Amino acid sequence: MRHGLGLVVGVALFASASWAAGPDAWTHPAKYRFEYRVALSKLAVANDATLRLWLPYPPETAHQKVLAASIDSPWRHQENEDSLGNRIVYLEGRGVPERDLTMTFEVERWPSDGVRTAAIVAGTPLDPQRYLHADKLVPLDGLIRQIAEQQSKGHDSDREKVRALYDYVVKNMRYNKDGTGWGRGDAIWACNNKRGNCTDFHSLFIGMARSEKIPARFLIGFPIPDAADGAIPGYHCWAECFDKQRGWVPVDASEANKTGKPDAYFGTLPNDRIEFSAGRDLTLVPKQDGPPLNYFVYPYAEADGKPLENVPASFRFERLPIQSARR
Repeated sequence: MRHGLGLVVGVALFASASWAAGPDAWTHPAKYRFEYRVALSKLAVANDATLRLWLPYPPETAHQKVLAASIDSPWRHQENEDSLGNRIVYLEGRGVPERDLTMTFEVERWPSDGVRTAAIVAGTPLDPQRYLHADKLVPLDGLIRQIAEQQSKGHDSDREKVRALYDYVVKNMRYNKDGTGWGRGDAIWACNNKRGNCTDFHSLFIGMARSEKIPARFLIGFPIPDAADGAIPGYHCWAECFDKQRGWVPVDASEANKTGKPDAYFGTLPNDRIEFSAGRDLTLVPKQDGPPLNYFVYPYAEADGKPLENVPASFRFERLPIQSARR
């Protein structure tokens, strides 16, 4: 289902409420209002410069439904889709906009057990053949292949290999964001330093899986805190591996590491996240002048063809009552 992105002004958000734990996030759906605000008025752009802005828009999946959406934008905007099915909001104008941009979504999110084989069609964004290649920061040879071969030794099926690679990442990596180097999803850096954030965990995992000729895909969005409402400081990412019998199987190695629950985060993920995009080394629509994006969850902007660093953005959520337990 596609939703119109017409201009909407004056959306009231985030009424205060006391938070009481609701249904189990591993077995029941949740409904969220999510605000994605870009501080366009704070950009340092010359008045005569051409400003181009791209924003991710949450997809419709088997476990995620966008029930309502609005965009309050200072300029006209359009919605596009890339070859991986990522939905992209694009706007263009001159100089610095007079006001900020706000996207608001109501999203129903279910616990995810992946995508069944019967729902996967060749040539579509879920085609496993699309997810066997190396990425710029995720090589499939050298050290990555060596460790994957070591961890896969003695395991006959892809399913057993995937679990062995996942267990290696969970046991050998540390969730640690000290210093520099982490957060780029550099599989070699993660392999050598054995630490990082979710991008580093899953880059290493995806690289090892693909080196064993097992399709693996990168998903990124925002985590939902265990609260009634509030700010979200940053993104979260996870992965899916392809199993010929079951289909796409979700894993979250970094949460497994942080919580000490590797079994829980292998094959099923809770409803505590909103997916925004998939893939690495992304070419946007319309095509950006800069290089492919490492991943796409924050706003990306260019002024006269040159990428702008650290476009200011903020994110908030509110839990909403959910009335239906059916998808």
